[in-house]
Parts: sequence; C-alpha cells; structure tokens
Amino acid sequence: MGRVFDFAKRRIAGYIVFWTLVLLFLGLFYGNDRPAQAGALFILGFAFVGSLLYTRRLKRKQRVRREAQEAAQRMPRTQAIQPPPRMPPPPQSPPTKQTPGR
Repeated sequence: MGRVFDFAKRRIAGYIVFWTLVLLFLGLFYGNDRPAQAGALFILGFAFVGSLLYTRRLKRKQRVRREAQEAAQRMPRTQAIQPPPRMPPPPQSPPTKQTPGR
C-alpha cells in the first residue's frame, strides 16, 4: 500500500502543477479570442498526452528503482562485502655476496 500511495500522491501533485501551467499558458496567450480558443483545444489535447507520458516516465523510473532495491536485499551480505583475495608474497631470493669495492 505504501508504494502505491507514494506514487499516487506524486502523480496527483504532478497533474495539478502541470494543468495549472497549461491553464495559465492558455489564459495568457489565448484570452477571449474565439478563433484562438479552437486552437486551445489542440493545446489541451497536447498537454493531456504530455501529462500521460510524464506519468508513464515516473512509473518506469520508480519500477527500476524498486527492482534494484529488491535485488540488493536478495543478495546475501557476504557476497556484497567480500574482501579481494590476497596475493602470495614474492619468493625470497638468497642474499648476494658483496665483494669489497674498488
């Protein structure tokens, strides 16, 4: 219920902001001009399609985030934090004899 409710709140808030901007745009640019209001119907349709696409984008991002989180929870902790294997120390060579310098 929590995941659905969180997304529902964000979707509703997104719709309110988006449609407020659309109506503000229409009010500023089209006013009381009757022929232009016919074009406004096209703008409203375009805005509605845009809001649907934005909602789908939010759902897709949330689904990817949720799947990554579930995959991280399924992975055992020992596999998640595993130190790298140690390299064996290089073999020791016998010390070389130094002769007195010239």
